Amino acid sequence: MIYGEQRGAALSDFYADGRVDLVVAQNAAATKLFHNKTARPGLRIRLQSSAGNPSAVGAVLRVVSGGRSGPAREIHSGSGYWSQDSAVQVIAMPEGPAELSIRWPGGKVTTSLVPPGAMEISIDATGKVAVMR
Repeated sequence: MIYGEQRGAALSDFYADGRVDLVVAQNAAATKLFHNKTARPGLRIRLQSSAGNPSAVGAVLRVVSGGRSGPAREIHSGSGYWSQDSAVQVIAMPEGPAELSIRWPGGKVTTSLVPPGAMEISIDATGKVAVMR
């Protein structure tokens, strides 16, 4: 529970552990960071786009597994008063093989296989996957 006047909130994997943490800014009070310690870790995904839009703002990601698409996740810039969600997305992964479908800014769509056991990946605009860890 947070007492006071909240001004903005942002989501980010602050500890790089695959769990989404919450930061809440307040008026005339300290910013609060809530460390998510209990959720099952997800896959950290970083998109690499063109020099004019290196974080791929506007891209939409979906996990595809067993012929079914998961919820859409959009990379956006700005989310509230003096706050911004992270460009690194954390997505829950299903059991078994999965792909990531990405609609890049400008409309191009790529589909990339998620390497088994990967905890963090980077995907470029051609759909090439690099395992970070």
